[in-house]
Amino acid sequence: MEKTLGERLREERDRLGINQNELADIGGVKRNSQGNYERGRQNPDTAYLLAISKVGVDVMYVLFGQRDAAMGAQTEGEAEVMGAFRSLSPADQAVVRRVATGLAEMNVLSAPPPTLAE
Repeated sequence: MEKTLGERLREERDRLGINQNELADIGGVKRNSQGNYERGRQNPDTAYLLAISKVGVDVMYVLFGQRDAAMGAQTEGEAEVMGAFRSLSPADQAVVRRVATGLAEMNVLSAPPPTLAE
């Protein structure tokens, strides 16, 4: 049996480690509305869906039951990092990108050199 929109919304909330109050605040609704969405008593509007997408909720999955290919298969850690990143200001996001790029370059430089296969 296919999951309902409300069940998928709760699954996404749980995946991201966000409680109902937090997701309601992020989505700009009252906790009562959040509970109604998850129980299938109400459907969320576009403004809510746009807001929760910024913290890593896969809205394509919530609405249609299919993962958004652009989201990729995220681990819990990746989803947590992406949610935090999306909540930052554009200036802070630029800093995080520079730090992550620098760390990745350092990792490449410190990796052992490849060996030739015989």
